This record gives sequence, C-alpha cells and structure tokens, in this order.
Amino acid sequence: FTPGSKDLEILQSGIFGPKTLIHLEHFVHEHKELPMLREHMMRESIIAAWKKLGMTRDDIGLIIDMDEVPSRDFLRAAQMCNPLGAWKSGPDERCEEPLVRLSHVMCEGSPQCIHKGDGGTASHGEFATFSRSAMVIGACIEGIGDSTKHLPVPRVNKDKNGNPQGGRQKGYGGKHDFSKIPKGANVYRPLYNTADFRQLYSPNKIFGGVGFHLHNFFDSADAVRFKYAYFGHVHKHAYTAPLGAMNADMNLFVKCAHNISDEGNRKQRLVDGLEIIARSYPLLEAFRLEGYVDARHEEMVALVEKDEEEYGRADKFDGHHLFYDHMLTHKGRRHQQDTKV
Repeated sequence: FTPGSKDLEILQSGIFGPKTLIHLEHFVHEHKELPMLREHMMRESIIAAWKKLGMTRDDIGLIIDMDEVPSRDFLRAAQMCNPLGAWKSGPDERCEEPLVRLSHVMCEGSPQCIHKGDGGTASHGEFATFSRSAMVIGACIEGIGDSTKHLPVPRVNKDKNGNPQGGRQKGYGGKHDFSKIPKGANVYRPLYNTADFRQLYSPNKIFGGVGFHLHNFFDSADAVRFKYAYFGHVHKHAYTAPLGAMNADMNLFVKCAHNISDEGNRKQRLVDGLEIIARSYPLLEAFRLEGYVDARHEEMVALVEKDEEEYGRADKFDGHHLFYDHMLTHKGRRHQQDTKV
C-alpha cells in the first residue's frame, strides 16, 4: 500500500462503504528483535490508531491479516448482537472472556486448494480452519478500557524504550496459564493488547460462514519469497529452497498446482473442497463470479512453473521435516549452475 500504488488506490476506493474511514500507517522499525515481537509491536500501533480515531468502550476491535476476509453478514451481526454472549455494554464489563475468535476456511493460493481437516482442534468437519482473527469489545482493550479498574499485567518483552511489549507472562494468560489472576464474579480482569488478540485462549469461537483465509494469494513467486524472507515467520532459505519445500503450506500450494498426490504429507488438499463447503456455507462473492476460480488457479499454476525454472521442485518433501537436497526431484537453473561449478 505504498503511495501511488494500485493496491492503495483500491483500498481507498470505497470498497468498505462510502462512509468508512480508511486510516493507513506504514510501520518502519529497523531495530533488531525477534521477528514475532516486531509483529506484535506493529499490531500494537493499531490500538494507538483506534484511540486517535475516537474508539469508545462500546466499539468492537477486530484484528485480522489482509488475507483473512470476514463475511459482511457476520460483521453486521456483530454490530447489532452480542456474539456468544461474550460482552456487556455497560460499566460492569469485567472482561472475563471478551475474546471472540473467527474460524475461517483455509484456501492455499487458490480457491481450488482448500486445506483438508485432520480431525484436530483446527478442523471443522472435512476442512481445516484458521482461527487467528479476533474481536474484543472496546471496554476490554488497553488504551480504551478503564485502566484504573483493570490493572496491567507483566509482558514477556520490552521495546528499545523499555515499554512492555508482546504476550503475557505465565500465570497471567501466557501459554493459557491464568493462575495469578484473581478469580471471582466481581474481579476486573486485565485489558487486552494486540498480542493477546493473537495468543490468548478463548472458548468463544465461531465456525462456518464467517469468512475465508486467502493464504498466499500472491501474483508472483517473488512476492511469496519476499514474505517468507522478511516478515514474522522468517525462513532463512526463502531465496534458495524450492517453493514447495519451504514449509507445509507451500508444499500443499505446489502439489495442488501440479495436481499431484499429497498423501502422507503434513498438510493435504481437500479434493472438491469448494463444492463441499458451498453445500453448507455461502462462498465469497469473488468465488461466485463466472470464471474467477479457474482464472486464479491458472495464475497460480503459472507462478509455480515459472519459479521452478529457477529453483526446481521437491516432490519428496512432505512438510514433516526440513528440506534436504535428496528431496529435490526436478532441478532448476541454479542447480544446473552449481553442477557446472
């Protein structure tokens, strides 16, 4: 969303409605910290922006990545109702369990590449779901709620200025341990920062029909590799490993593009997944546009084939282990150059 870019033009074009204010900030931080701490610090600036824009205790804070697309129907319902009874609108909000998680269907690079469920907590029937998207009522958000009632909790990290950052320490919610927080009906629990949005456990989860996770819907392999080289989930071999050998998600991505077997792999594709989901839940409007699903899948296939000309392909990689050279099944230009040397 850089100045003058097509992405910024689309973002500010009114796609969220004619009265929706679009506030954009670029987060630039050159100090060296743990990658996920940098992500928490970036997210923390969101709360500062909410406060600047006049957020109140009765507003809803929703934190999602750009590739997590909640349905309009669910957002409208949240404005008018109380999802799962998690919130109170009056001064008696004690923030006992104010976090509401949205579980999105996971599409890997294409609507035709939907993650198969494994029967675990990240599954909902036949398909897998992603449940990092989170909502909290304003009364329970740091900087918005009443900090004189809700006392702060110790955090695991500090920024360069010594300010608390990141998740909660153990006993205050870290790794799901709340043992140091007083219990009782009249206790005001701690307020939530943006790391809590992402990390804390919540029994308030909504499945089905709330949206889709459009994971790695990039238009070039360079963009994919840049993401894994520099963002929160850093991969030190982002510019050397075959695209499908970087992690289990990209393994599904590539094998789905080639329509080859992923049996036994850590993550697998749900065959005919889009049709299966459409039987129970409404699809995204884009998925219902004639020709879009096929066009996006063809774009992904072309992306993969072009990248493999340079980096090769590793069909023997299954996502359970790190990539080793013996997993390579198709050599790219860089491997041929290495052989000559």
